[in-house]
Amino acid sequence: MSLVLRIILLVSALLAACYTIYRIRGAKVRLQDTLFWIASSVILLIMGVFPQVPVTLAKLIGIESPANFVFLILVALLFEKVLTLSIQHSQMMEKLADISAELAIRDAELK
Repeated sequence: MSLVLRIILLVSALLAACYTIYRIRGAKVRLQDTLFWIASSVILLIMGVFPQVPVTLAKLIGIESPANFVFLILVALLFEKVLTLSIQHSQMMEKLADISAELAIRDAELK
């Protein structure tokens, strides 16, 4: 893995961790979401500090370039996050529909 890619991984991991901690302080963020972003930062940090990890894993999977492996991991993590958010959004929309229907029934009963 090239030195430039290692530096980019380290800088992006540190920036992601700092930004996550900064945003968590003032906002009400669920622990699950916080852990996801911190774990992602730690994964990037590990790959930047120990370049043999992505090289070895890339060879095991059959990916030629460790950089492509890093991109694959990042895309997979983001895909998982988007899927999770989509599921949460669907569940909230169902709850909103249920609450709206219940409110309409109560309003009709009061009139």
